[in-house]
Amino acid sequence: MEKINNTILSVIVPCLNEENNLIEFKGRIIKVINDLSITYKIYFIDDGSTDKSWEIIKDFSSEDKNILGIKLSKNFGHQNAISAGFQSANSDYVLIMDADLQDPPELLHDMYNKISKNNLNVVYAKRIKSNENLFKKFTSKIFYIIFNALSDVKIPRDTSDFRIIDKKILNEIKKLSEKDIFYRGLIPWMGFKSDFVAFERKNRKQGQSGWTLVKMFNFAITALTSFSSIPIRLSFYLCFFMSIVFILNSFYALYSYLQNDTVKGWTSIVLIISFFNIIVFFILGIISEYVGKIYTEIKNRPNFIIDEKTY
Repeated sequence: MEKINNTILSVIVPCLNEENNLIEFKGRIIKVINDLSITYKIYFIDDGSTDKSWEIIKDFSSEDKNILGIKLSKNFGHQNAISAGFQSANSDYVLIMDADLQDPPELLHDMYNKISKNNLNVVYAKRIKSNENLFKKFTSKIFYIIFNALSDVKIPRDTSDFRIIDKKILNEIKKLSEKDIFYRGLIPWMGFKSDFVAFERKNRKQGQSGWTLVKMFNFAITALTSFSSIPIRLSFYLCFFMSIVFILNSFYALYSYLQNDTVKGWTSIVLIISFFNIIVFFILGIISEYVGKIYTEIKNRPNFIIDEKTY
């Protein structure tokens, strides 16, 4: 189909063991792009897949010069895979979405029309309904509540990395040099004009999600410590609170002594010592998390290493 304008859209697709979804994903996303009559580049980022994902991506690239593959040397994580796509893209708009088909490629039609016709810089895909399990729904909701409560940056509720951004945001992203990347926070942090398109999220059709419980937990910790200093301040608040408790407890112990009603056992002493040790180790844990982030930044290692490209 002949393109009727010079608009270029890049699609960044991080992949981890998606051999069963890639063919359907490619067909659906290209159909939408052709309906929009725009020029496109699709970047499939293989983030350390152990199945046939890379072979399929190479076949795509050999069949269509607008499909480009980037194979990372190992699994560097979802955000770093997206970062590899950002560094390669150079277009008017960039769509970020996974290949698992839980986020419908057809939504690009509404997202593109909204961002291009309303002078916006970013359009998020917002879930109004999700068929995911109750545990994942609950933990996701708790994460957004805690993050938005602790951070000055507010993440739109029920959104993910599924979004379309313009060239202005893309250029700003390329300037970033952070090691612990959290794009869901970084893009709102930039403060540009945004809106959302609502959709219903489906269950994964094929394969298993790469988001294990450990990865989700690490992702949440990265998000919270990247955009809020409140956790480290919490240690001060806890110390202050526990100091008051200790003083009050001391007055009570003195009063009991004067009333000849002293504690005869050692249980209370052990409990108090244990409780304060818990607080101390909790504080050390918070401080260690921030020191660890400083250590990661100082090492200045690359966020990803490219093993192979199809172009």
